[in-house]
Amino acid sequence: MKYKRGKIAKIIEVSSFEMVDFYEACPYIFEGELLKTRKQEVVIWRNIGMVWNWMSGKCLQDAGKDFGRDHSTVIHAIKQVLTTYEGYGYQEIKENIELIKEKSRCHIKPVEDINVNELKNLVLLENRISKLLKLAQI
Repeated sequence: MKYKRGKIAKIIEVSSFEMVDFYEACPYIFEGELLKTRKQEVVIWRNIGMVWNWMSGKCLQDAGKDFGRDHSTVIHAIKQVLTTYEGYGYQEIKENIELIKEKSRCHIKPVEDINVNELKNLVLLENRISKLLKLAQI
């Protein structure tokens, strides 16, 4: 089955998929051991991340590689998201996507101005550093 980005964008009701929106809402940083874990909460976020990554324009292989997975896992994640929006599957997927959408509305969208894009990257970096510091305290 060939998946169309437009169909998924229409179902999820998002016009622009940016990884910065995902990372801002996600409570995890997918590095080291989190790439391998099978804990359901982490797996759900990882699957959303792979779908979001693919929707942002990457091919299936690259979208999975960023999360330590292959293209078939991305296809499985896409199926999970579609199933959830059809009324079946994990409701946590829908709740997490709604959280990403909510946080992205408070977010600066990319523009031609380089200074604004640099500011956006600094905000993302600051969020990642704060998450790492919180994980280090645990």
